[in-house]
Amino acid sequence: METALYRIKHSLPNPNFLGTQLESGQAERYSPSWRHPGFINPATWDLNSPDFSLGIYTDGSKINGHVGAAFSVFDPVHSGDLQFRLDDHCSVFQAELTAIKQALLWKKAQRPSAHCHLFTDSLSSLKALQKFKPNNNLVEDIQDLMDGTVSLHWVKAHIGIVGNEAADKAAKEASDRQVVDIHLGIPERTIKLHIKNLLLKEWQDRWNKTDTKGRYTFGIFPKVSTKICIDNHLLSQMVTNHGLCPYYLKRFQLRDCNCRCGEDQNDDIQHFLFWCPLLSSERSLIRPGMSILQILQDKRKIREAKSILNFVYSHQQDIFEEVS
Repeated sequence: METALYRIKHSLPNPNFLGTQLESGQAERYSPSWRHPGFINPATWDLNSPDFSLGIYTDGSKINGHVGAAFSVFDPVHSGDLQFRLDDHCSVFQAELTAIKQALLWKKAQRPSAHCHLFTDSLSSLKALQKFKPNNNLVEDIQDLMDGTVSLHWVKAHIGIVGNEAADKAAKEASDRQVVDIHLGIPERTIKLHIKNLLLKEWQDRWNKTDTKGRYTFGIFPKVSTKICIDNHLLSQMVTNHGLCPYYLKRFQLRDCNCRCGEDQNDDIQHFLFWCPLLSSERSLIRPGMSILQILQDKRKIREAKSILNFVYSHQQDIFEEVS
């Protein structure tokens, strides 16, 4: 995964992952250029909502896979919107920054000497603009456009602020434009997500096709997920059927023994969790007919399952009997 991402970021030939060719030509790349420290202008912003003679509200939107950016001009009443359609692969972050950049370009061309209050609900954009070295060309472009005639403000979204609602509406409309106005590269986060999805698909395909190994666990977790993480040895044995029980010990020729109750030929983990009469006093929540997944979804049942298996391990001399 890291190799494929490195090849894409550095424009190396034939980036692929698990046999899938990845598009590297459209990836967003940072082109560093030397900037004199005295001319670097990290932005400052506040949460104020001052009165103004010229105010601009900006917003970015991604709806149904389409991306738009827009800004609404108030001087001091709503006098117009400018809208821009972006490539579908663009992120909301890119759209928010594009809206700010285009607003500043408009201001520089139309009202160069007027003081402007620029409002955005994108906190991530404002924090990026504060960085001395943002390593993002779009952010650096905005920093270079900032001067003493522009004040940045953060506003909370969707609380009825007229200017912000106007910009939000304009950005959504921009995403429906037929022609893409501004082309930006595919962000690294999107590329990582694409590679991750390829990895998950390959993992799922292998998990589905395996004929023998892991079928017990497959019955519990048929769908792979990076969110499934079991870090307790007792629970790991519960979901793999590998543990201190006669079934496992005989399978790997570690010990030839059975459960003394004599009621189950398997004598596996589930036998002790659900059915073994020797452990009936240890059960209050776990019942026959439950699934392992039902236990894992309830913290109280998890504690009880751990207690049962601990009891088996600490009393194995009383529960197991050797096969003569």
